[in-house]
This record gives sequence, structure tokens and C-alpha cells, in this order.
Amino acid sequence: MNTKLISQTVIVAALGSITSGCLEHTYHISVLPDERVELRYKVAGDRLDFDDELQLLPDSTDWGLERSVEEHENETVHIIEGSLLIARYTQLDRALDWQLTEEDTVYLRRSVSPEKSSQLFGVAWRFHGKLHSRCFDELYGDIWDFVPSECRALDDEEQMDTMTAHEIEMLEVKFALGILQWNRSRYEHRIDRVWELVKARVPGLPDTTAITYSIVRAGWVNDLHRYLNKLDMPEPTTANLDWWSDLRPLFLGRLVDITGPGAVEVISRISDAAEREYQITKDIEDDVFCFKLHLPGRTVRTNGSSEDEGWILWEFTGKELLSQDGVMSATSFELSWWRAVLAAFAAVLILSWIRRRIRRARGQEKI
Repeated sequence: MNTKLISQTVIVAALGSITSGCLEHTYHISVLPDERVELRYKVAGDRLDFDDELQLLPDSTDWGLERSVEEHENETVHIIEGSLLIARYTQLDRALDWQLTEEDTVYLRRSVSPEKSSQLFGVAWRFHGKLHSRCFDELYGDIWDFVPSECRALDDEEQMDTMTAHEIEMLEVKFALGILQWNRSRYEHRIDRVWELVKARVPGLPDTTAITYSIVRAGWVNDLHRYLNKLDMPEPTTANLDWWSDLRPLFLGRLVDITGPGAVEVISRISDAAEREYQITKDIEDDVFCFKLHLPGRTVRTNGSSEDEGWILWEFTGKELLSQDGVMSATSFELSWWRAVLAAFAAVLILSWIRRRIRRARGQEKI
């Protein structure tokens, strides 16, 4: 087995079975001198990527979304694209916020803040943007806390060349067993997060002592152990890690034991949102996000790549966004000729006034 295939096996095992390919998201943001902004959005990928409903798209009516298909030699690419013209740059962040309900907060979040400030000789434009991290380790735990460190050799080509097929196979099994324990821990800690959210959103819950909750949590942990013991796993490396549909009734039942049946709807909604958040995080790992920005004037500073005709490019992978923010920044300066001429005229007047004062002072000294 070659290194590339091993790397893919590691990723798939860590994040669950990924049956669809990647999506490429491209955002064109053009800030015009009159403060309007032209937006274009395009997303392209396999049809299955669009059918899983794990992407949040802009409003079809506002953006005039159009669907098309491109046939390539080895694949069929499905495309959705649209555009929007907004009246003022201050509306840009809102235009890129496609959330419609509270549950939509589980999708990838973007925030942008263009700023305009007047300078002596023109106008300075500053752009700050962020693709927010999915906080994978914080929410679901570090995979390498459960996988033996020697399994890192599976992604090291030099070490792989020195190992026998049997040694590689044993490491793969160890890796898969570690992933199963990580997955169990992920579900185990979910009850803590959901319970905290339920307490914050449901008023008038019965008093629950730490001992009562610890008993409920221990019951949930036992549920997970029993479920794991009953799993039919002829090969750990091919085990299915999506257990939610099986575990959901047990999970809800444990929390309803605390709250009573009156809160079951809220508990269900929060619990399903937590699962959807994970599925979205898993789904975007192979995605690519390209932002192309054009600001008025000349770019003077950016952490992106400069392109032809003044465009600035940032590109982030979903894998990068698992644990860190995607940060964008750029500054441009737009020279104002009338301000420059006015400033030059003012400078000439000031210099003339200073020279006259100096001449007068010298004349008085001679007298």
C-alpha cells in the first residue's frame, strides 16, 4: 500500500466514512469606488456533495442562482453560481451571512469587515475577513490522544519503506482501534455539551444535583460500552463511525430522565444540531475555499497573494479550518487627484506665507 493511500485511509478512519468528493467554493468580492460591492459566488463539485444538504447556500432569488453541469474526461462537475450587487460596503458582512435559523449556526461561519477612511491625499481601504475554525480538537478530542504514536509512521514515506506488509497491517489495526475509542469518547462527552445548552435554554428545569447528573452520565457511558461491544466489526479498519441513529433514543432517554418529557423537543433539537455540526465539519474537510478581493486603488499590504489587475487571492482548505481560523487582511490606497491638488495648493500658500514672514523679520533686523 503506497503512502498516498495510507494517508487517505488515516483521514477517512479519523473522520468517518466519507463517500462524497470535495467542493470548491469561490467568492469574488469587488469593492467599487462609489462604495457599492459586486459579489459573485460559485461552488462546484460532485452531485452527491449537493444532495447531502451539508452546505448553506445563498438565497436563490436574491443571488439569481443558476445550476449547470460540465462534462470532463473523468468526471461530471455540477456547478451552482450567482451574483449580487449591494448598495454599500458596510452591508457586505450581512450579504455573506446566509443563516436563516438558529440551527444554521452549525455551518461554517464567515465574517468580513471592510473599512474606508479619508487620508490627506486620498482614501484608504482596509479589509479584514475570517473563516472561523471548526475547533475540532476542542469539541471532539485529539485523535492522537487515543491512537498510539507509532501509527504516525503510516504517513511517513521513509519509515513505510523500511516496514514489512505485516508491520504496516498491524499499525493500521492499531490506528483503527484507537479511532474507535476516540469516537466513543466523542459521543461520551457530547452529553456534557448538550446538557449545558439545555440548562441555558430551558427555564424551570427540576433541580439537578451533581450526583444526579453523574448517575445519568454514567448510565450513558455504559450505553456506549454496550453498543461498542455489540458492534459487528469483522475488520476494525472498515468500521462505521456514524452511530447517532442507533444511539439517539438512548441519548435522549438519559436526559429526559432528568428534565421530564416536557423538554424532549428542545433536547432533540439541540442533540441533532450537535450531530449535524460534526457531520458538517467532517464533510468540509476536503473542501477548498477561495476568496478573491478587489479594492479601489493600489494594494499596499496584504497577507494574500497578488494577482493580475489588482485582485488579491486567499485559499483555505477545510482540513486547515478544522483547528484554526482562516484570516484575510488587505489594505489599499486610492489617490484622490483633487485632494492632492488642493493639498499642494495649500502647501504653496503656507510656504509663501512663511517666506513673507521671514522677509519681514529680516527687514526689521536691518532697521
